[in-house]
Amino acid sequence: MDIEIKMPEEAKKALNILKACGHEAYVVGGCVRDAILGSVPSDWDITTSALPDEISSCFKNYRTINTGLKHGTVTVVINKMHFEVTTYRIDGKYSDNRRPDEVTFTDKVAMDLKRRDFTINSLAYNKDGIVDLFGGIEDIKNKIVKCVGVPDERFQEDGLRILRAMRFAAVLGFAVEEKTRESIHKNKNLLRNISYERINSEFSKTMMGINCREILSEYKDVVEVFIPEISGLGDELWTERLNSAALVDNTILKLSLLFYGMDAELILRRLKSDNDTIKKVKLLTLNMDGEIIPEIPAVKRWINKLGLENLRMLIRMKNAGLKYSETEIKGLRKAEAIIDTIVKENQCYSLSTLAVKGTDLVAAGIPKGPKVGEILNEMLEKVIDDELENKKEALLGYANNKK
Repeated sequence: MDIEIKMPEEAKKALNILKACGHEAYVVGGCVRDAILGSVPSDWDITTSALPDEISSCFKNYRTINTGLKHGTVTVVINKMHFEVTTYRIDGKYSDNRRPDEVTFTDKVAMDLKRRDFTINSLAYNKDGIVDLFGGIEDIKNKIVKCVGVPDERFQEDGLRILRAMRFAAVLGFAVEEKTRESIHKNKNLLRNISYERINSEFSKTMMGINCREILSEYKDVVEVFIPEISGLGDELWTERLNSAALVDNTILKLSLLFYGMDAELILRRLKSDNDTIKKVKLLTLNMDGEIIPEIPAVKRWINKLGLENLRMLIRMKNAGLKYSETEIKGLRKAEAIIDTIVKENQCYSLSTLAVKGTDLVAAGIPKGPKVGEILNEMLEKVIDDELENKKEALLGYANNKK
C-alpha cells in the first residue's frame, strides 16, 4: 500500500546515516501507527539491521547512550531529539512473562516485526515504503486491536500486553479482535506476575481513553485480578460507576467515582499511586455523602475543611456520580456560584484568610498556648457566620474580651 509518512528531519537523518553505513533502517511501531492515524507521534523508534556496536559507530559524531545493549538498543541524540535505535532481533524464552531471557540479533526485518505485540504496532516505514506483514494497516482502518500471530503466545511472553491491548482499544476507540479478546480473559492471571507500577501506568491511561467505559465493562474480570475489591460490585453497579467516570476528564475524579464506598487508600497504595493522588481520592470518597448546603456559611466551612480545589472537585464528583433531583442539582450549581463569589471577594473562610494571626493575639496580651488557637477558631466561626467583621481592629477587640 502506498503510504507516505511525514517524519521529523532528525528521524530522516538517522535513517539516512544508517543507510549510508550500509544498513537497513526503518521507523517502527507506535510512531508509524500514530502517523497513519493522523496524530503526532511523541517519539520515533528506529529498527535496523546494524548491530549495537555498528549503530554506535554510525553515530560517532553524535551523542549516544547505551540504553540497553543486551537487547540491542542504543539511544541516539540528534538536535536534542532522542531516538531509540534497536537491532532487528528474535526474542528468546520469556520465563518471567515480562521480558525475554535472551535475544538473538538478525538481519531480517520480518523476524523483528514477527515478535511484536499487535498488528497495529508491527509496521515499519522508510522512504522506500511501508512494511506491513500482518495486516496492521487494515486493522487500523477497521479499528481493531489484534495480536501478531497466536494471542496466547503473545500474552504468555509478556502479561502486560493484556492491559496494553485494553489500553489501545480504550485510547484509540478500537475494538479488540475476537481471538485476542478470548485470550485476554483466558490469560488474565498472568497479570499477577507484573509489577503494580506497570499495571497502574496502563490502567491510568486506559481510564482516560474515549472507550474506557466499554473496555472496563467488558474486562471487569481482568481488572479484578489487581483490584479484587470491585468483585463485590455487581455488573450493573460497576457499569453505573463507569458511566459516572465517563462524565469527568480527570484521573483523580475517575478513580474517586470508581472506588467510592471502598477502601480507596488501600487500593491505590497497592497500585503504587503517588501520595497526592492517594490523598485527594481518599478525601473525595470519604466526603462524597456529605451534604453541601448552598448557603455562604456552609460553603465556607466546606472550603475550610477540604480546600478550594478539592471542594470544586467534590461538587463535580457529586454531579457525575449521583442521580440527583433537579432541586439538588440546582443546589450544587448555587454552591459553585457561592464559591466563585467567595474567591472573587476574598472573603474569609479559613484561619489563613483571617485578618489576624496568632502572633497578633500574643502581641495584644493573650498568653502563648492553646488559648490562642481557641480564640482564633472562635473568631473564624463568628466571621463565617457574619457575626464578626474580618478586620484586624474588630478581631483584636473580640480577643481582648477573652483575656
